[in-house]
Amino acid sequence: MTTRFGGQLAVTTTDVEALYAAERDRFAEELAGLDDASWQTPTLCRGWTVRDLCVHLLMPYELGFGSFIVGLAQARFSFDKFAYRWARTDRRTGAELTRLITKTSVAGFAVPGAGELAPLAHLAIHSGDVRRPLGLAGRISPEAGWMVLHDLTSGRHSVGDDLLRGLRFQATDADWSLGGGPEVSGDVATLLSALNGRRAAAADLGGAGADEFRSRLGRVSGR
Repeated sequence: MTTRFGGQLAVTTTDVEALYAAERDRFAEELAGLDDASWQTPTLCRGWTVRDLCVHLLMPYELGFGSFIVGLAQARFSFDKFAYRWARTDRRTGAELTRLITKTSVAGFAVPGAGELAPLAHLAIHSGDVRRPLGLAGRISPEAGWMVLHDLTSGRHSVGDDLLRGLRFQATDADWSLGGGPEVSGDVATLLSALNGRRAAAADLGGAGADEFRSRLGRVSGR
């Protein structure tokens, strides 16, 4: 299967799988070096620890459709509540979670209708949620990052126009930009986190439009 991003380079399923594997392995290597205290560190997702988010990364690979529907109903059809409850009741160790993350793949991501880039986006966003508060040096690669950024701003999972309208977003480490107006700039990892509502990441954005973007984010994001 081939995905084409506007007039840009066509990307095959094989490309996405290779990028996912590289991002997964780099993140797992960082997880393997964490001590017990680090696993309990709060992430950029409010109320979620590093351990919680790593459990969540496994959710699309481990949760069957029937169990998903039952759990969602029990949470009164709030996915956030259901996902949080599912993560918090898990008792596996950090080492076990790391080992299982290394076994994940694009093909195993069992979310109907999620889209070809969903596994990569899921990993890219939440690995950033973990890395930033821990001060880890790892970042999503520019190659993977611009794919996810395009999907986030132009694909089926687009962020709202109330965040994007009248601003130009510019990656500083990849050939990616969007929109027109005062510039909001940052590396792809920072842009990705900020566009997903992470205020801590938005604080690191530069450009004449950064303050306006942060103001908008404060109005629409609860994170």
